[in-house]
Amino acid sequence: MARTNGEISPKILSWKFHTSFFPRLLWSKLNPKPEENPRASFNSGLEMTVVFFVSLLLLGAGTAMVLEKNFLLGSPLTILGLAGTAYIFFSSWAAQRGIKPSYDAFLIWIFLFLVFLGLTIGLFLTSVNHDSHFIVLSAGALGLLIGYFAGIFGGLWLQSLGWVSGLLNGLAGPAIIGLIIVDMLFLVAG
Repeated sequence: MARTNGEISPKILSWKFHTSFFPRLLWSKLNPKPEENPRASFNSGLEMTVVFFVSLLLLGAGTAMVLEKNFLLGSPLTILGLAGTAYIFFSSWAAQRGIKPSYDAFLIWIFLFLVFLGLTIGLFLTSVNHDSHFIVLSAGALGLLIGYFAGIFGGLWLQSLGWVSGLLNGLAGPAIIGLIIVDMLFLVAG
């Protein structure tokens, strides 16, 4: 059980969690009070963010070069990109060791991303077979349910990635827009 504002939250499989506690938590995360959302300085994590994106750029460029048969230049770039990305994730995770995830720092955009990802997977698995609308919508509802529970765990436990979790939480917001567009296409095509 995780603590929220000093109180112990109800068990995740309890009715009280899903009807009372979690909806209030979601509402508070979507509508934060000004004192709950302190401003971070411009330099907080800026260096690590730059290193992270440079590592991803090296990884992407190196992988593309290796696939295009430019192995001599591509493989060192890929190795550097992998090493930089692994370093960022490991150092961020190591900085969070010993700090227990809490609902106070719940990652709302990761939760919503996983909910929509569940819906998208459910719609995709049935609409590619051109099943009836009832089956497509039923699979979408089942995907929503699975995404809901995966989102609760993801929003809570991805906090253990440290500042990377904040970066992923920020990137999850725009990714939700893409998932919604894909979902609409699946519903129209189905």
